[in-house]
Amino acid sequence: MSSTKSSTNLLLLVGVLLPPKALNGLGPVVEERVVHTPYGPFGPVARRASEGMPSVWVCPYTGLPTRTDPRATLFAANLLRARRVLSWDTGIALNPMLMRGQPLVAGDFIDFTFREPNTFASALVREQQDERKLPVPRFCPQMTAAMQQVLPIAPSATYLGIDDLRRETPAEARMYRQWGADVIGQNLVPEVLLAREAGLCFAGLVTVGTQSADLPNPAPQGELRAGLEMIMDVLPELIRYFDLLPDCTCSES
Repeated sequence: MSSTKSSTNLLLLVGVLLPPKALNGLGPVVEERVVHTPYGPFGPVARRASEGMPSVWVCPYTGLPTRTDPRATLFAANLLRARRVLSWDTGIALNPMLMRGQPLVAGDFIDFTFREPNTFASALVREQQDERKLPVPRFCPQMTAAMQQVLPIAPSATYLGIDDLRRETPAEARMYRQWGADVIGQNLVPEVLLAREAGLCFAGLVTVGTQSADLPNPAPQGELRAGLEMIMDVLPELIRYFDLLPDCTCSES
């Protein structure tokens, strides 16, 4: 009898470039679908499962206005009955102590996106909401602690979410650093806000792809590839860890 779990509680959003067979460690694809939402299609998303391991929904992801609507992503997560969402992004390091290929755990964020709307609620509903009852947006502390346990070399970082396709200027990089940001990315915000609104646990994992425009950027020597492979090696353990976590109420607090 197979011990593969039939329920799938985790959606993994892959915002990094990986070789085609890189995720085989999570098991073969046993199901694939496109999820239709009021905000457009999400997917195709594949469910991977293997003997003795929790199954997981996996989707290549770029949550830009020209691609997947972030609202579709989190709406689809609920339709897929995934209670937890892990987004793995590639980031631009603002902190000079961060090197190419280094893994980071998103601990806090700055929303510098300009997408409208970045909520499920209509403008009229937002005006009527009592702001004191809205949960404070944050990354799931349970999932964050689990990642820091499995990846002790990954420091907690403040993530600056942008939605501009162009690179930052050196002056902008210095400004972002003064704000307290460690890394720039495009796939964790506003997703973390929408997840909170949708009652889902959301966590962010970032691999540094390059340094900011005002920092030296030496020629690559395989650091990024090595950093991605390190994450791929620990993903099965991390998914098992997530599956053992008790029910989380972070979206309600």
